[in-house]
Amino acid sequence: MDLKKIKALLEKFYKGKTTLDEEKILREYFNNEVVDNTLIADKDIFLYQVQELESDNNISDISDEIWNSLNKEDNSIKNKHLRFVYLRIAASVIILLGSYFVLKNQVFDKQETIQFTDTYDNPELAYQQAKEALLYVSAMLNNGANHLEPIQKINEGTKELNKLSSFNDGLKELNPINKYNIANKYFKQ
Repeated sequence: MDLKKIKALLEKFYKGKTTLDEEKILREYFNNEVVDNTLIADKDIFLYQVQELESDNNISDISDEIWNSLNKEDNSIKNKHLRFVYLRIAASVIILLGSYFVLKNQVFDKQETIQFTDTYDNPELAYQQAKEALLYVSAMLNNGANHLEPIQKINEGTKELNKLSSFNDGLKELNPINKYNIANKYFKQ
């Protein structure tokens, strides 16, 4: 090939104005054993480019694998959501049936009516006894609740740590990326 034409193509190449066909011509020229001595430095550039093209062609395309994996993840999420919907429907049906049978057996089919009788003849005495019993229960509950004050301090301290749970949620979002460590070997090449 004419040396002037090769030099003109090289100038065009370094300006970034060559076409793919012209670059192919340059690669073919520099891939030959006989190259003009003034163009030896350019030969290394084009031989490196040829080697890189060959190594890029040897790397398999994993984009289909990644898309398929993402589709499988998406389908599994949809399946989990669908199962959750079915469980909610089943729980609703069980609650409705249970409510029906409880109401039917205890309210509608009440054949026995229990007659409550007063144990006190004097309503004021009954009121006083009920008041004493409720005050006793209230005092016992308050006494038991006093021991829970140190636990309240612990709860106040852990409120600040609850903000860290959002950080953990962010890390959980990164879990699917760990499945794509296969791609690391391609990026390192």
